Amino acid sequence: MIGLENLHKYFGKHHVLKGIDLKVNKGEVVSILGPSGSGKSTLLRCMNFLEEPTSGFVEVSGKRVNVESASKKEILALRTSTGMVFQQYNLFKNLTVLDNVMIGLTSVKQLKKNEAKQKSIDILERVGLGNRLSHFPAQLSGGQQQRVGIARALAMNPEVLLFDEPTSSLDPELVDEVLATIKEVANEGNTMFIVTHELQFAREISDRVIFMEDGKIVEEGTAEQVFTNPRVERTRQFLGRFLEEGGKVEK
Repeated sequence: MIGLENLHKYFGKHHVLKGIDLKVNKGEVVSILGPSGSGKSTLLRCMNFLEEPTSGFVEVSGKRVNVESASKKEILALRTSTGMVFQQYNLFKNLTVLDNVMIGLTSVKQLKKNEAKQKSIDILERVGLGNRLSHFPAQLSGGQQQRVGIARALAMNPEVLLFDEPTSSLDPELVDEVLATIKEVANEGNTMFIVTHELQFAREISDRVIFMEDGKIVEEGTAEQVFTNPRVERTRQFLGRFLEEGGKVEK
């Protein structure tokens, strides 16, 4: 189970997250929607302390941490329980595809090189990159680089996967291949949080949808409820054209 309790985040005097309360069960896929600046990405980054929350509690699979007094050991435990897929891929340019996936297994998980190599090859084959093991990031398309990022996160066998707008840096024709990979990962029963503007994708993949604005959760419900009958007018405004055209287009 993933739990956030009264989570706040300030950047200086700017109050970015305003008392977030959220519980997610194992195997749930949750999409987080909202306008730019609503706190979506900050929320993800606070879950694994890429951004240090100001106050509140974070819990991942029984590891409950008071963020104001979290020890280095507790923070490391949270980070190793989560896998992050970033907007900008964040691959090591001087490493091959295989080595980009292996590095976490050997340096963090302390696996032997041969074991890490085989596990990395298996996962890269799962995301359709078994024929790109010796390529460097510069030799890949944006979609392929993002799939390496997904493979790298999966390799660590995390309790929860965090996707921060994973298609926002891609050319439109490359988006579908990444979304298809994420759907396959979801179908394997992984617990996932996805910040996305791909509305049709969010509707198809999500068990639950959260709509955020101004650092707060404004609406929360099943994908069917939020996309067909949002309770809050601000959610309806945001979904706008998507609702008007029967959920057939992206906003």
